[in-house]
Amino acid sequence: MTSPATNIPLVESLFKQLFVDIKEAKQQQAERKAPPVSKKIVPTRELLAVEKQAREDKKVHQEKEDDHVERVSGKLHVNIAQLLDETLKDHEYIVRKVLSIDAAIPKILDLLAVKACTVSRLETLAIEIPWFYKDLLKMINSAKYQRRDSKGKVITADTLRVALSFFGIENLKMVVPFLTIRRCLPQITDPYPQIKRRIWEQSIATAMSSKRLASFNKVDENHAFSAGMLQSLGTIAVVKLYFRLFDQVQLGALKEAQDTLNHQRHAALTKVEPSGDVLLTLLDKYAAQTTADIVNNLQFTRLNLHEAFAQLGLTDPGEEPLPLTKVLKQGNAYAKYRILKFHNLVSNEQAKEYLRDFAFPVGSLESLKTTDMRSIGLENENNG
Repeated sequence: MTSPATNIPLVESLFKQLFVDIKEAKQQQAERKAPPVSKKIVPTRELLAVEKQAREDKKVHQEKEDDHVERVSGKLHVNIAQLLDETLKDHEYIVRKVLSIDAAIPKILDLLAVKACTVSRLETLAIEIPWFYKDLLKMINSAKYQRRDSKGKVITADTLRVALSFFGIENLKMVVPFLTIRRCLPQITDPYPQIKRRIWEQSIATAMSSKRLASFNKVDENHAFSAGMLQSLGTIAVVKLYFRLFDQVQLGALKEAQDTLNHQRHAALTKVEPSGDVLLTLLDKYAAQTTADIVNNLQFTRLNLHEAFAQLGLTDPGEEPLPLTKVLKQGNAYAKYRILKFHNLVSNEQAKEYLRDFAFPVGSLESLKTTDMRSIGLENENNG
């Protein structure tokens, strides 16, 4: 028997708290660490009977109002969950309308997976993507990637081919999935504005962890990196769809309440907000399988990822995991640990027990310690 059984739920729970709200995660951590404090009895003047009654009435009224809002919220979220379940079955809609993934993206990733890939062949596909050149230029002109010639003049890219050549084939194997996921990220997730950052952190950390773990499991490094980035697609789809449906369903319910002159329900609906708990439940239920459905819809021919994601989407795989499946599980687990560690939300002992359950290959954890989890490590040499 393994001891991590007690720590896997704890670490996963910590990450979920962080995913939704870092302040809440920090607060819960402080409460867990804090020793029990005996309450001091502070003498107060005796309340007059009228004051007692007024406070009691106010408390009862607030409880009734809160209960009504909670019931309205519950019904609203039942409708949202049903619509989300139905919408996720339309895989083409999710890929094209929710994630806005261009049809050329899987073709480019497939081309990058073969030795015969060239910049000119990539250009033919990349020119079909309206945003691609612009996003490449942003990277080229950023302080991190900007290069200068022998005279100190900043090298500019005035064509798509020059931009592709600037990075080179090997770097583009990371740049393309990197830019694709960044393009897919949700933009508005109020009242949880940090969700976008959490997804982005996890995407990069999982991709970098998976790439480093690939050689220990005899998996292609670039396949592992791409899979690590794409592993967040289901999460992104569910998050975007949840907030989109929340707005639609709430707006429809408000209009109905207004048309039927149901003022009490209308007032309650205006107080209902998106629920972090509901979102986490939906992610637990749908994210992994949605990722598998999306990857299957992308129809890769050279980048063989579907089988691994299909295994990850099963609640009870029942069969020996593929090497890439192992890499993704280990990469995802290590990414969560490093993100929690960065935010000081997990102890070393909790982390050790959590990671132990994933059976990391000998020497891999030492290798991962030196891996940058907050940016993609591009090659210095131009291989184009």
